This record gives sequence, C-alpha cells and structure tokens, in this order.
Amino acid sequence: MLSYAFTSLKQSVYDDIQKESFDNIHNLFGAILSKGIGMQLKQGLYRTYINRVEPLSVVRGKIDMPGTIRNKLEHRMCVTCDYDELSENNLLNQILKSTVLLLLRQKDVDERYKAELKKEMLYFSAVDEIELSRIRWSDIRFQRNNRTYQLLLGICQLLIEGSLMATEKGEYHLAHFIDEQRMSRLYEKFILEYYAQEFGERIKGFSSRAAQIPWQLDDGYDALLPVMQTDITLTYGHQILIIDAKYYRRTIQTNYGVQTLHSGNLYQIFT
Repeated sequence: MLSYAFTSLKQSVYDDIQKESFDNIHNLFGAILSKGIGMQLKQGLYRTYINRVEPLSVVRGKIDMPGTIRNKLEHRMCVTCDYDELSENNLLNQILKSTVLLLLRQKDVDERYKAELKKEMLYFSAVDEIELSRIRWSDIRFQRNNRTYQLLLGICQLLIEGSLMATEKGEYHLAHFIDEQRMSRLYEKFILEYYAQEFGERIKGFSSRAAQIPWQLDDGYDALLPVMQTDITLTYGHQILIIDAKYYRRTIQTNYGVQTLHSGNLYQIFT
C-alpha cells in the first residue's frame, strides 16, 4: 500500500521490501526507513545554513560589536562573530533521527532492522533530537534539494501521529495500530495511485483521479449545495467508473437497530 500511496517508492532501492513478509507494521516502517536513510546517506544529508553568534579566536563572518566589547571587559582574548554555517542539523534530519530513536525503543521491531538503523545513526551524530509532539508538519516545505526526504518524512509522520504517550518514564510507545481515519485516507490514496501507475502510464486515454461530480441544476446556483467528491474516478474514453474506497474494522455498521454497509456519499444518492 505504501509503495503506491507514496509515489517516491518507484526507485529500485525499495524493490526487495515487497518480497519480504512483515508480522507487524513497525517492522515494515523500520525496513523502509533503514533502506531510505541508507540511500539518502549515499546522496548526502540535506544541509542548510544556520546562523551562529559565538566568540572565536579569528574573525569569521561579521564582528558582533556588543559581544566583542563584553569579551574585552572580561579580559577574554577573542572576537564575537556573527556567521552562517552549512550544517545537517536542520529540522528534516532532526525528525529522521528522533523518529528512528523512537523506533529503536520498541520491543516488536526485529533486531536486524534495529542494527541497520543504529549504523546509520552514526552519521547523525551532529544532529539534535527534538520533541516529536511539537513538530509542525504544515510548516515543512519541500524543494529540489530536499525532495528525496518527502517519502521518509511521510513515514515519520505516520509513525509519530500514530504513537501514544507512555505512562512510565516519560517515554513514547508506538501504538499497535494506526488511526482508522488516517488509514482510510491512505487506503484511498493507494487505490488511486495503483490505477494511475499500473494503467494510466500504459494505456493512452486512461485517467485516475479524485474528481468532483457537478450538480445538474436548472438555475446553476450551487453555492449552498455540498460538494460531491469521489474517492476514485476512472475514465477511459466515454466510460467512467467511480470507486468508493472503504476502510473499516467492521464491514457492517448498526444505526437504530438496522445493519447497513458503511456508505453515505451524496453522489450515490444523486446517481
């Protein structure tokens, strides 16, 4: 599912993940992270410029006059400098390291995955660990230089947001299941990307998208009407197939003593 939901998984380094069997989802995430981080290390960790203001024995960057005056008053033979340093100690690498350390503390992760992750963390010695609960995922922006981090941080977000706070020692413990609503969205994305990759790239005129169904109105005024949003709409020529993706622990729901399927999309009534 993840290999289709995150289109970055097209690269061949992840191919052997599909041939392995995993007895729990944390082993799967551990395998993906270990291989993904290993590939990233070969390309080089993403680095950004970090501003530093500190006393130095030689001038670097700009001289910070207030700090230099304090050094003089304290009889310190140094100059306070204000400079930018290219460093891998940035938010993206901090999230990777903190997530891996969280994963390493879990008892249900196999030792072979832990061993691979521990070796890779040696290259993160200059990267700080951060508080996972304070990460603002909406503030993260990807561009050409860090686009390879998109899949890895997607896995980290899925792990972190599915984690639970422990009651002992103030440590995190991963949940044994991912939130049902989040898995439902992932399942929809999986089906959408499956058809887009397996058929859209090979069959001319075939498209897979989450389209909206327009209302058929006499006056055209639809401002107060809800949007009829489909999960997956497959189009080939004049043929259209709408797929309603459902992901629930139970197939049947009970309302007022009546058992029905989980289905309540407006476009089904409209059709």
